[in-house]
Amino acid sequence: MKKMNCKRYPAITAICLAFFMTIGCGYRFSPQGEYVDKRIQKVYVEQFGNKTAQAEIENFVRTAFINHFIQYSRFKVVGGVEEADATVKGTIIHYNTRALSYHPNKLVAEERATLTLEIVFREKESGKVLWGAKGIKGDEEYKLADDINLMPPARKNALIKLANDVAERAVNLMLAGF
Repeated sequence: MKKMNCKRYPAITAICLAFFMTIGCGYRFSPQGEYVDKRIQKVYVEQFGNKTAQAEIENFVRTAFINHFIQYSRFKVVGGVEEADATVKGTIIHYNTRALSYHPNKLVAEERATLTLEIVFREKESGKVLWGAKGIKGDEEYKLADDINLMPPARKNALIKLANDVAERAVNLMLAGF
């Protein structure tokens, strides 16, 4: 009779346990919008309002929302409100940058950008608000080069990342019903 290696039992047991716990508990890695009426299939993301002094920020945020809705198979993003079953409308309430550190030449070396949004997810036919939130916030830290531009590339890249992070958080909350 061949003797089995007992050292492998704990590792195999742990792997099997983790696998069955993940499958058994019904856990999902992202919300899929199950709480939203199944008749709502198509979503239109409207132009975002911009109450800040930062030009074009509303375009970055809207694009981020469209991209995150496309990632979920529950809804189809459409190109016009007339095709949609529901709409997403948002307003950028606040955007600012704050210096975190300086170069020896007194130019800003590192900044933090902060963004605050209001979002409403509304059924088109009835006008019923399916989900809404005020004060969805995010921030992003980034380093600046020594150049002095109105919109340095580092700030623009940080703004795009910030828009994506806030959109991801908001869409996840929206689809989870929180």
